[in-house]
Amino acid sequence: MSRAVTSDGVVLGFVCAMAYAVKSYYSTAGADDLRWALDPTTYLVEHATGLRFAFERGAGFVSGSRRLVIAPACAGVNFFVIALLSLSFGFVPALRTKAHKVAFVAAAALSAYVTMLVVNAARISLHVLVSSHVHWADGYREQAHRVEGVVTYLTALFVLMATARACLERAPR
Repeated sequence: MSRAVTSDGVVLGFVCAMAYAVKSYYSTAGADDLRWALDPTTYLVEHATGLRFAFERGAGFVSGSRRLVIAPACAGVNFFVIALLSLSFGFVPALRTKAHKVAFVAAAALSAYVTMLVVNAARISLHVLVSSHVHWADGYREQAHRVEGVVTYLTALFVLMATARACLERAPR
């Protein structure tokens, strides 16, 4: 077995273990446990929309004026995991040295986190904007919210991967 395959396996195995740990944590985490994702997302949403939110233990951030809750389901942790795995599996095998692979995974984790915050804030802000102009029939509001999320997250993942590719094309491997 070549060293590249071995180092890829070790690095990608570590990424998978990290993703599994985050997903396991998220599966039982409440709003109080997810402040690392919810606080900065809410800050960005407040500045984008002008709405104000207050933290309610166990629920998340609540806007009384709009009856909107930024809850654990809105934390974006699933996007973070998908972005980290996509970046790692998409680019780590192309890197030549173990040091570059490890550095890339660290940068990928940070990039996935920052992207999660920005994309989540954009998704929630888009929902606020659409909801203020469109009055959905019963049952359609949740469907529209899902569609907003899918379109926003897929677009963000595409942009993130394209940006990573462009950066790596300029960097030594």
